[in-house]
Amino acid sequence: MPAPTQSSFAARSSVCALLVCVALAPCRAEAQTELRWSERWARVHPASYVASTLGVASTFAFDRFYETPSDARVRGPWLFDQDVHDALDPSSRESAELAATLSDVLLVTLMAWPVLDALAVAGLGYQSSDVAFQLTSVFTEVLAADFILSTLIKVIVHRERPHGEACSLADREADPDRCGSRGRTRSFYSGHASAAFSSAGAVCMSHANLPLYADVAADIFACGAAMMTATIVSVLRMLAERHWASDVLVGSLMGLATGLGLPYLLHYGWDRSETTGAPPTTSPLSEAASLAPPAQLTFGGTF
Repeated sequence: MPAPTQSSFAARSSVCALLVCVALAPCRAEAQTELRWSERWARVHPASYVASTLGVASTFAFDRFYETPSDARVRGPWLFDQDVHDALDPSSRESAELAATLSDVLLVTLMAWPVLDALAVAGLGYQSSDVAFQLTSVFTEVLAADFILSTLIKVIVHRERPHGEACSLADREADPDRCGSRGRTRSFYSGHASAAFSSAGAVCMSHANLPLYADVAADIFACGAAMMTATIVSVLRMLAERHWASDVLVGSLMGLATGLGLPYLLHYGWDRSETTGAPPTTSPLSEAASLAPPAQLTFGGTF
């Protein structure tokens, strides 16, 4: 049998680590008898499914059939881009490709996290199909918005990737995925960074409002670990010479806006207690904040 590659080992390790964390959560959840979607929060409306489906389908069709110009509209570094690129310059083409592969593996792992939280923890661990459905639907909204924004902006800006200058005419024909028009001119902004941070934001919002791991420290750690993983994905995209630092920075901010902003604005930020009489709910992070000394700066609530 062939020896496992570094990328396959990393893929297995990342997925196994995530599955172990999720598998332990239902055990901690035994102390909680029920997990409910608060009456104060807006549920996912059927219109959201229609809008998300049509938006993603239309964007995918546009990206598929739009004839990408052979020349980039925007070239070269901006502001601090060159300094960061020189500091992170990979030692070889193989190193850059390995960084790209690892970023793909970590991104898939990170995007699976909210789904596993919803299905394995809420659905199987707490036996709450309602919460599982709501969490999955909210994450679908986040992914749809992130895909639509990142795809359209990539096409409109049409910026050349850092490795684009090294692509010769022969490279464009021999390796179109890397040096072809689509592969060479989709730098701004980083779709990997935006997808990673939107997924991490969704993890943070769910754990901030629901005691999924039945432990304050575990829920806070989940948010921190997701954000750290998203940061690693973003750095790897620069090491892979797929994006400039400005691409990654804007992509990260856009991802945070969708991952944190959409769930809050559309769901968790609603307060229906005045009309329904529902009692206030306590989230893991707000509970942690209430236990901290008043003089300390704490991180809590629902963002």
